[in-house]
Amino acid sequence: METIKAKLSLKSKAGYMFGGAAQTTIVTLINVVLTYFYTNVMGLNIAKVALIMLISRFFDGASDVVAGAIIDRTRSKYGKARPWLLRMALPHLIGLIAMFTVPPSSELFQLVYIFVAYNFANTVVNTMAGLALSSLNSLMTRDSNERGQLNAFRQFGAPVMELAISAVTIPAANYLGGDQKAWIIVITCFSVIATLCYLLCFLWSKETAPEERGVSGEAVPVGKAFQAVLKNKYWFICLIVWIMCTFYLTISGTNLSYYCQYLMGNVEYMSILTTAEKLATIILTAVAVPLLLRRTGKRNMMLIGSCVVAAGHALAFIAPLNLTLAVAAAVLRGSGIALCFAVLFAMIADCVEYGQWKTSLRTEGIIFCAATVGQKFGQGVASAIVGGLLNGAGYDGTLAVQGPMAEGMITNIYLLTPILCFGVIAVFMLFYKLDVEMPGIMRDLEARKGETT
Repeated sequence: METIKAKLSLKSKAGYMFGGAAQTTIVTLINVVLTYFYTNVMGLNIAKVALIMLISRFFDGASDVVAGAIIDRTRSKYGKARPWLLRMALPHLIGLIAMFTVPPSSELFQLVYIFVAYNFANTVVNTMAGLALSSLNSLMTRDSNERGQLNAFRQFGAPVMELAISAVTIPAANYLGGDQKAWIIVITCFSVIATLCYLLCFLWSKETAPEERGVSGEAVPVGKAFQAVLKNKYWFICLIVWIMCTFYLTISGTNLSYYCQYLMGNVEYMSILTTAEKLATIILTAVAVPLLLRRTGKRNMMLIGSCVVAAGHALAFIAPLNLTLAVAAAVLRGSGIALCFAVLFAMIADCVEYGQWKTSLRTEGIIFCAATVGQKFGQGVASAIVGGLLNGAGYDGTLAVQGPMAEGMITNIYLLTPILCFGVIAVFMLFYKLDVEMPGIMRDLEARKGETT
């Protein structure tokens, strides 16, 4: 049991934290400001932009499968997942900037350019780097509690970057003139920081858990690995949770800038609300999550967090346009989100052990790739939902004032999304029992390992 209970150093956890900050950069830019940039700065139709993001998900799903298979077959002196953090660092920098350097041309050419740049940055680069980072969790340690702590570090780094992007991007771009050049300057700064974070993650995080490829010691074929995933009931639950979290991040993030600009009268209120939410997430993650995780376990923490988000956001119904109540609702959302996201990736890592116990196959890459397919499917569908609903309600990004139908749709999206998404998560958590089963599963796996040596 010594290999299972090995503790990670603070430096390794800090490295994983920087990886979380880097990986969330492109996700936050897409969820929070990219659509706003395309519609309100570049003047493109919101439905066409949303359609590009939806179509891209078909390519994105295929790229996850390829990335998962590549990671499962990678053998290097740095490990199997870690080398991809180094290999994707520079392409990550280029891809982020490319999404915002839309050339002045015809609308058709601009849309084609967006499709290519978006898929290079997200479908290719972010898929490979993000999947490597997620797989690294199960390769750094086999101890379930250590994975929870490791994920808490990741989820401390992620909201710090989310806060910086959400609170700074629009005000900084407006301060620099509000045009495309101003946006490119701001995005370039974030891109450089994210690339440095990936390099720190590569340097400080080590793959120290014993490698296990399966009963035969050979890499598991992709088809056989996916068959094993389909027998993993807890993976399905985690998949639903990840999709709902993605729905929340994408729909709320995309819609918030419109809500602040057209309903509350100031787009920069978005920075205030986002700062309140992310600060609550950061503080709770740093102060309370490590203590709560030991007492409650991952499942109960996810359940409590979901209820806090849904109940807290209900404050917004009292006076939807009151900034003080909106900030209070944001603080409660951020507190609940801290609990949920602190355990999400660790729960998926536990699914690796459950899958190995049930099928005798260990496939970190495919487990996480199959989960990220669901995440990106949710992201694409959520973007299409927002674009379709707003376009159907008559939204036009070139107008200073939106019509009553568009304003009503923006309000409904803002009020209902957090409650619906986290309500679904709470229900599915009632069926998650892996926390209780994990100690026995780990003992069985260690016993099997002893029998084969």
